[in-house]
Amino acid sequence: MTNFTHLIFDLDGTLINSKIGLLNSLDYMLEQMNVDVDGAAIVDQLIGPPIQDGLKNVLGFDDRQVNLGVKLFREYYSQQGLYEGELYPGVLELLEELFQQGKQLYVATSKRDEFAHEVLRSFELDRYLVDAQGAGNGDKHSKAELITRLMDRNQIMPSEKVVMIGDTKYDLIGGQANEISTIAVGYGFGNSAELKELNPTFFVEEVEELFELLV
Repeated sequence: MTNFTHLIFDLDGTLINSKIGLLNSLDYMLEQMNVDVDGAAIVDQLIGPPIQDGLKNVLGFDDRQVNLGVKLFREYYSQQGLYEGELYPGVLELLEELFQQGKQLYVATSKRDEFAHEVLRSFELDRYLVDAQGAGNGDKHSKAELITRLMDRNQIMPSEKVVMIGDTKYDLIGGQANEISTIAVGYGFGNSAELKELNPTFFVEEVEELFELLV
């Protein structure tokens, strides 16, 4: 059992398996733009960084295509996609136990604020959280910047007792940039080998391992 006092969770791929909703949103975008790409083959690469980066780096979109792609993706996601997911088994029990222990729980996600808060509300996760940091109105922000904003707003000082928990390299890089501990989870959308190369403070394969580590 660890002795973290402040725990910052990523959302997609860490608390919620949102792949179905994200894939459906991606497929809608690709269909509307007449792009002949298999969404299922690339969706994992688009989860974690700002969507603008994913469309540019993975699909090779220019600025005009990126803007249109983001608009279409969010068009579907805002109406349906954000509800097309499920909590990873054991997540609710983990948050409940940490909450009962008096731990300070937070979320930092690259989702737009409105989407992040709606997802947290619809899955009833907001009741456990002190605060949540999204990406504003969808502007491009690194995960490190989002974590910094969250910590500054809540007057959280860098410490080994503060931890960022996530499934992608962006979560680990963001946590390390803010001089806090990191936990990489291998059950989400990231690449386990890539995560381990970043030397997180801890690495876990399943939610059950995360529960044992934190509780």
